[in-house]
Amino acid sequence: MNVYDAIISRRSIRRFHQKPVKLELLKKCVNAGRLAPSAANLQQLEYIIVNDKTLCAHLFEALHWAAYIQPKWIPKEAERPTAYIVVLVKDTQNPYYERDVGFATENIVLTAEGEGLGSCILCNIERVKIQELFNIPLELPVDSVIAFGYKAETAVVELVEASESALTR
Repeated sequence: MNVYDAIISRRSIRRFHQKPVKLELLKKCVNAGRLAPSAANLQQLEYIIVNDKTLCAHLFEALHWAAYIQPKWIPKEAERPTAYIVVLVKDTQNPYYERDVGFATENIVLTAEGEGLGSCILCNIERVKIQELFNIPLELPVDSVIAFGYKAETAVVELVEASESALTR
């Protein structure tokens, strides 16, 4: 899949088949995140790969799904992600760290899409609970969690052509 096709087809997926995601594929996603642009090339991010079934279940309890959907919705047990990448930040005082996170997470989810994986970036998470679960030092804050698995839903995409004036500005 070329990059543009991955961008066009990638959507947040919240329902997954219960097929395990191979560690090698998750490492490939992390490497794509590592190679993303980084302000002043400071490489402020670290990652934790989670694909152990028990750890995934514990991590799931610290995540909040699509808070705007009412009534409250979460994936059923048979739809839960089978892997995660936890994104950590070495220096939240760096005024550009949020851009670094954005670049890295986009690289990660586009790589996943290109490999046939669904993903969902979660920021409504219980950071302290996650820090405790993985014994993460307080000086290495949790920014977000990316959920992964093989898609058990199809997102509807409405494509809109860009106007000629928008393309020439």
